[in-house]
Amino acid sequence: MEKNQPKILILGGTGKVGSQIAKLFASTSIPTYQASRSGTSTEPVASNIKPITFDWEDETTWAAALDVGATSAFLVAPPILDMLPPMQSFIDQARIKGRTKRFVLLSSSSIEPDLIGFAMGRPHAYLKELGDKGEVEWAALRPTWFQQNFAAQDNHRKSIVNESMIYSATGDGKIPWVAAEDIAAVAYQLLTQEDAPNDEYVILGPELLSYDDIAVTLSDILGRKIVHKNLSALELVERFASQGMPRDYAEMMAGLDTAIKNGSENRTNSVVLALTGKQPRKFRDTAEKHKGVWATAA
Repeated sequence: MEKNQPKILILGGTGKVGSQIAKLFASTSIPTYQASRSGTSTEPVASNIKPITFDWEDETTWAAALDVGATSAFLVAPPILDMLPPMQSFIDQARIKGRTKRFVLLSSSSIEPDLIGFAMGRPHAYLKELGDKGEVEWAALRPTWFQQNFAAQDNHRKSIVNESMIYSATGDGKIPWVAAEDIAAVAYQLLTQEDAPNDEYVILGPELLSYDDIAVTLSDILGRKIVHKNLSALELVERFASQGMPRDYAEMMAGLDTAIKNGSENRTNSVVLALTGKQPRKFRDTAEKHKGVWATAA
């Protein structure tokens, strides 16, 4: 990384993690480009945060992101199952035309790196391959499920507001739910540190909670009974498909729930503390912060 002239590009810049990364850079003087389909900034007062328009599905928008000459880029994958083709093209253009040296990818704890695999695992494997050749500096963030999903994702938020229900196919499987702020803090460290990270980082929260446990916490905070409805994997696919989710993506999501049911996320670690110096946030703190979004109509 160029020590004296860092420039940061944040793709998915107004999303759950990207907006939190932008907030961290807003307290610095580092030139930061917040890229999103809306072309807006979540930090309008910060003079070093510049909004730019970027859409994975419209390659004519990529030039603005490539032309900033970012030294480090944070990558959020497009919402499609085969993520590698557009991401590989952008990564190659960014490192060759844009002279970007470091890439920090938002991946997932549940998806292993594999060039012939699926979803974020493919760009993760591609970055590692480039890194092993010494062609880029890289990091893959592999967070578990986000605490903010219950507030920001319509499928959870609307069912909590309208039905006082949460739906999953996870059974009593437990998850170390992590806050977007803690993922962002790890990303900030890896984007700015002098040494190349060249590794993957499984980012977990501080406590293991099932969906039943989440429902109990929300019931306590909201003052009304929230119930977790456990579905079969097929029932969850049908629910997601009825909400407009592509069926292949719905099947992938239901498969991840089945893995949780079988114990795939039953673990904790100290990555957040080690990289940021702070303990990760508990779910109750996040739920208290966002409780207004679950208010029912008067």
